[in-house]
Amino acid sequence: MTPLAHRPYHAFLSYDHDDKDYALAVHRWLTADAGFNVWLDVNNLQSGTPVLSELAEQMALCQNWLVLTSRNALGSQFVAMERNYALNYSVKCPGFKIINVRIDDCDVERAWPVMGTLNWIDAFGGNLSEAAARDLIDRLDGRTWSGRQEGLRDVYLSRGWRPADQPFADAMCQNLCLRTFRLRMVGDSVDQGTFSADRVRDIIAGCSGHVAILPARKSGESPTEADYKYFLRELTLSHELGVPQLLIAESATALPPSLDQAAARTDLPNSALDGQTWEVEVPEFFEQFLEDLTAPKDAKHFFFAAEFRDNIDRVAKARSFIEAVSGVYCAIGKDFEGQGLRERISASISTASLFIANLASMDPATPNDMHVNLNTCVEAGIAFGASASRIAAGKPPLPIFLLAYAPAGEVGRTERLPFLFRDSQITWYASDAEMLAHCRRLLQPYRRRILNFELTKTG
Repeated sequence: MTPLAHRPYHAFLSYDHDDKDYALAVHRWLTADAGFNVWLDVNNLQSGTPVLSELAEQMALCQNWLVLTSRNALGSQFVAMERNYALNYSVKCPGFKIINVRIDDCDVERAWPVMGTLNWIDAFGGNLSEAAARDLIDRLDGRTWSGRQEGLRDVYLSRGWRPADQPFADAMCQNLCLRTFRLRMVGDSVDQGTFSADRVRDIIAGCSGHVAILPARKSGESPTEADYKYFLRELTLSHELGVPQLLIAESATALPPSLDQAAARTDLPNSALDGQTWEVEVPEFFEQFLEDLTAPKDAKHFFFAAEFRDNIDRVAKARSFIEAVSGVYCAIGKDFEGQGLRERISASISTASLFIANLASMDPATPNDMHVNLNTCVEAGIAFGASASRIAAGKPPLPIFLLAYAPAGEVGRTERLPFLFRDSQITWYASDAEMLAHCRRLLQPYRRRILNFELTKTG
């Protein structure tokens, strides 16, 4: 069975064909705006193909089942058939989620009692609110946390993910993620597809340390470095960066000499039997590692420029979403107060790993008009200057993404913006749901994996 993260589709979309217009609109928002890959029958099922013979095969290509429930859908035999496949599949495949989006006031609990205990998302008429959009994106991404994790030190984690690796590696991670240690375990996103030394080096450079939990691996009579090639690649990168390392393996695990000499040895923690953890007794090797942690070589942060006038809550929610999607701390102008305000904001923008700006927003008093955010435009100008300076110094440019609200019929009217931005590539949006979707798509190449919430229940 193909692991969920390696399946090509984020979701299998089910709907009744009387709701086709709603389905196409939701599909367009999920794919074109948010950047998800979603299976849809009109796009992926060849004409004349028997539905039953293809259903199981096609659903096996998907990470989740997304159903648009309505009075039409609840009365559809085809949707019910897809529901039964999905429910069965969720039992056989842990992690395969069922996501229910109601597009009218249908009584799901009464018509489908088996799904009555599942929380649904309301999007009547196919219209997603900001909260519903955030909920749907988080569920499809499998995210159970949302930004604002201040005061934690980032540590890069290398570990095995095969079933045989999990008992020891999971137990180690439970201890590493204990709140008392204030560590945030990060890694490369599992769905990036291929290993990229540049991408992984960039993530490790933003970390204070590197932990490698070494599993048992051997393709012959004894383990070789080839059996640990990905571990060694990542350890080489952190060594080159001068990032403190901790290698951990079970006492009985055979390792190639280059790893055996450096690995701290321990056994499955007592927590598996009697609840004892490192919180009760910290191993000496881990105490030393905590002392060795250093400031990151290249601490990562994004900068989100936005208007605060009547949008403080919306900006806070957008910032939280950016941090959740990317796994990277995001600064905003409101973070800086007092003397030297302008200089500190300029410094934060100039040293950012990515800059994203909302150049124009909706004025609640005049929702059919766009309000140009002049302060945001100034901050964007600073970002363009910082990017030019980086290029002149032979460094990569600062990634800059510009968003702007525009009511229906106003998209593309850059003459409303200051002259500097009239030839810029602007991503336009007409609702908060569209803005969140665009942010998710634009940030995908820059995201990190936050492992604490995947590996523990103590989060």
